[in-house]
Amino acid sequence: MALATKKSEAVHSRSGSEKAAIKANFDNGNHTTLEAYPAEAAMLYQMQQMQEDIDELRRYVISAELLLPNTMGDSIPTSDPRSAGQLWSNRGVLTVSS
Repeated sequence: MALATKKSEAVHSRSGSEKAAIKANFDNGNHTTLEAYPAEAAMLYQMQQMQEDIDELRRYVISAELLLPNTMGDSIPTSDPRSAGQLWSNRGVLTVSS
């Protein structure tokens, strides 16, 4: 299965000192005041769950669980290796077998 197209968009276009001010608010814990409101607390909970999912995906990608061909002459197979989680080139599209 190839990586799907990104669905999310940028939340804001701030940069430099404006972005640093937003980060400072986060670092100071200002977002935690939203926990007093049930709907906002639910969104904060879900955002934390998504962050944990992203962290787990990063861990998986950089771990030995996803063995990429090394630079010693190995190449990506061009047919499905019939082993779940293995990479192969499906007509030029990098795919993970299921």
